[in-house]
Amino acid sequence: MIDFRVEVNDKQLTVALDELPNKLRRQLKAKIAELTNQLLHRVEAREPVRTGLLRRQTHAYVDENAAKGFVRGRVRILPTRGRGRNRTAAAFGALEYGSTGRRFPVSSYRRRSGTVSAYSRRGGIAEMRFLRGAAAVMLPRARAEIEKVVNGTLRDALK
Repeated sequence: MIDFRVEVNDKQLTVALDELPNKLRRQLKAKIAELTNQLLHRVEAREPVRTGLLRRQTHAYVDENAAKGFVRGRVRILPTRGRGRNRTAAAFGALEYGSTGRRFPVSSYRRRSGTVSAYSRRGGIAEMRFLRGAAAVMLPRARAEIEKVVNGTLRDALK
Protein backbone atom coordinates (compact mmCIF):
# COMPACT_ATOMS: atom_id res chain seq x y z
CA MET A 1 0.00 0.00 0.00
CA ILE A 2 1.21 3.51 -0.85
CA ASP A 3 0.29 6.30 1.57
CA PHE A 4 0.02 9.84 0.19
CA ARG A 5 -1.44 13.25 1.03
CA VAL A 6 -2.44 16.22 -1.13
CA GLU A 7 -1.73 19.77 0.06
CA VAL A 8 -3.13 22.83 -1.74
CA ASN A 9 -2.63 26.55 -1.20
CA ASP A 10 -3.12 29.55 -3.50
CA LYS A 11 0.22 29.06 -5.26
CA GLN A 12 0.97 25.34 -5.41
CA LEU A 13 -0.37 21.82 -5.46
CA THR A 14 1.75 19.27 -3.61
CA VAL A 15 1.35 15.51 -3.68
CA ALA A 16 3.43 13.96 -0.90
CA LEU A 17 4.02 10.22 -0.86
CA ASP A 18 5.69 8.37 1.98
CA GLU A 19 7.61 6.36 -0.60
CA LEU A 20 7.73 7.34 -4.26
CA PRO A 21 8.17 4.32 -6.57
CA ASN A 22 10.63 4.89 -9.43
CA LYS A 23 8.08 4.31 -12.20
CA LEU A 24 5.63 6.76 -10.62
CA ARG A 25 8.43 9.30 -10.04
CA ARG A 26 9.41 9.20 -13.73
CA GLN A 27 5.82 9.57 -14.90
CA LEU A 28 5.08 12.37 -12.44
CA LYS A 29 8.26 14.21 -13.42
CA ALA A 30 7.29 14.06 -17.11
CA LYS A 31 3.72 15.23 -16.43
CA ILE A 32 4.83 17.99 -14.01
CA ALA A 33 7.43 19.19 -16.54
CA GLU A 34 4.70 19.38 -19.20
CA LEU A 35 2.34 21.27 -16.87
CA THR A 36 5.11 23.61 -15.70
CA ASN A 37 6.00 24.54 -19.29
CA GLN A 38 2.32 25.22 -20.01
CA LEU A 39 2.18 27.41 -16.89
CA LEU A 40 5.31 29.30 -18.01
CA HIS A 41 3.65 30.14 -21.33
CA ARG A 42 0.48 31.30 -19.58
CA VAL A 43 2.47 33.47 -17.15
CA GLU A 44 4.49 35.03 -19.97
CA ALA A 45 1.29 35.78 -21.88
CA ARG A 46 -0.10 37.69 -18.87
CA GLU A 47 3.09 39.61 -18.04
CA PRO A 48 3.53 43.23 -19.05
CA VAL A 49 6.12 43.72 -21.81
CA ARG A 50 7.15 47.36 -21.71
CA THR A 51 10.89 46.63 -21.50
CA GLY A 52 10.93 42.83 -21.71
CA LEU A 53 12.93 42.51 -18.46
CA LEU A 54 10.16 40.67 -16.64
CA ARG A 55 9.86 38.03 -19.38
CA ARG A 56 13.63 37.56 -19.53
CA GLN A 57 13.69 36.91 -15.77
CA THR A 58 10.79 34.39 -15.79
CA HIS A 59 11.89 30.74 -15.79
CA ALA A 60 10.36 27.30 -15.22
CA TYR A 61 12.02 24.62 -13.09
CA VAL A 62 11.25 21.02 -12.25
CA ASP A 63 12.90 19.82 -9.03
CA GLU A 64 13.14 16.23 -7.90
CA ASN A 65 14.31 15.08 -4.50
CA ALA A 66 14.33 11.30 -4.11
CA ALA A 67 15.34 11.46 -0.42
CA LYS A 68 12.35 13.62 0.51
CA GLY A 69 10.13 11.92 -2.06
CA PHE A 70 8.89 14.88 -4.08
CA VAL A 71 8.74 16.18 -7.62
CA ARG A 72 7.95 19.88 -7.93
CA GLY A 73 7.40 22.26 -10.82
CA ARG A 74 7.82 26.01 -10.34
CA VAL A 75 7.66 29.18 -12.39
CA ARG A 76 9.79 31.88 -10.80
CA ILE A 77 10.97 35.38 -11.53
CA LEU A 78 14.68 35.52 -10.85
CA PRO A 79 16.26 38.64 -9.36
CA THR A 80 18.43 40.64 -11.70
CA ARG A 81 22.16 40.92 -11.18
CA GLY A 82 24.06 44.09 -10.49
CA ARG A 83 22.79 47.51 -9.47
CA GLY A 84 19.18 48.00 -8.53
CA ARG A 85 18.50 44.31 -7.94
CA ASN A 86 16.28 44.96 -4.92
CA ARG A 87 14.33 47.66 -6.74
CA THR A 88 13.67 45.30 -9.64
CA ALA A 89 12.36 42.58 -7.30
CA ALA A 90 10.15 45.17 -5.58
CA ALA A 91 8.80 46.30 -8.96
CA PHE A 92 7.95 42.70 -9.92
CA GLY A 93 6.20 42.25 -6.57
CA ALA A 94 4.23 45.48 -7.01
CA LEU A 95 3.04 44.34 -10.44
CA GLU A 96 1.98 40.93 -9.12
CA TYR A 97 0.40 42.02 -5.82
CA GLY A 98 -0.43 45.67 -6.53
CA SER A 99 0.41 48.59 -4.29
CA THR A 100 -1.46 50.63 -1.77
CA GLY A 101 -2.85 54.05 -2.57
CA ARG A 102 -0.76 55.58 0.22
CA ARG A 103 1.61 58.44 -0.36
CA PHE A 104 5.36 57.79 -0.31
CA PRO A 105 8.32 60.17 -0.40
CA VAL A 106 10.55 60.58 -3.46
CA SER A 107 14.04 61.90 -2.66
CA SER A 108 15.54 64.82 -4.47
CA TYR A 109 17.92 64.06 -7.32
CA ARG A 110 19.91 65.76 -10.07
CA ARG A 111 19.55 65.40 -13.82
CA ARG A 112 20.88 67.31 -16.82
CA SER A 113 18.22 69.98 -16.75
CA GLY A 114 18.80 70.67 -13.05
CA THR A 115 17.80 69.53 -9.60
CA VAL A 116 14.46 67.94 -8.81
CA SER A 117 13.27 68.70 -5.28
CA ALA A 118 11.92 66.00 -3.00
CA TYR A 119 8.19 65.45 -3.32
CA SER A 120 5.42 63.09 -2.26
CA ARG A 121 3.75 60.68 -4.69
CA ARG A 122 0.68 58.49 -4.41
CA GLY A 123 1.01 54.80 -5.20
CA GLY A 124 -1.77 52.90 -6.86
CA ILE A 125 -0.64 50.01 -9.05
CA ALA A 126 -3.43 47.52 -9.66
CA GLU A 127 -2.49 43.90 -9.02
CA MET A 128 -1.96 41.95 -12.23
CA ARG A 129 -1.75 38.42 -10.75
CA PHE A 130 0.21 37.13 -13.74
CA LEU A 131 1.82 34.40 -11.58
CA ARG A 132 -0.98 33.54 -9.17
CA GLY A 133 -3.79 34.07 -11.68
CA ALA A 134 -2.32 31.74 -14.28
CA ALA A 135 -1.69 29.08 -11.62
CA ALA A 136 -5.25 29.39 -10.28
CA VAL A 137 -6.70 28.90 -13.77
CA MET A 138 -4.58 25.79 -14.38
CA LEU A 139 -5.01 24.24 -10.93
CA PRO A 140 -8.16 22.11 -11.53
CA ARG A 141 -6.81 20.65 -14.78
CA ALA A 142 -3.34 20.06 -13.29
CA ARG A 143 -4.86 18.34 -10.29
CA ALA A 144 -6.92 16.06 -12.54
CA GLU A 145 -3.96 15.18 -14.80
CA ILE A 146 -1.68 14.39 -11.84
CA GLU A 147 -4.42 12.29 -10.24
CA LYS A 148 -4.83 10.42 -13.55
CA VAL A 149 -1.08 9.62 -13.65
CA VAL A 150 -1.07 8.43 -10.03
CA ASN A 151 -4.23 6.33 -10.45
CA GLY A 152 -2.97 4.78 -13.70
CA THR A 153 0.36 3.83 -12.15
CA LEU A 154 -1.31 2.41 -9.02
CA ARG A 155 -3.78 0.45 -11.17
CA ASP A 156 -0.88 -1.04 -13.17
CA ALA A 157 1.02 -1.86 -9.96
CA LEU A 158 -1.94 -3.72 -8.45
CA LYS A 159 -2.46 -5.95 -11.54
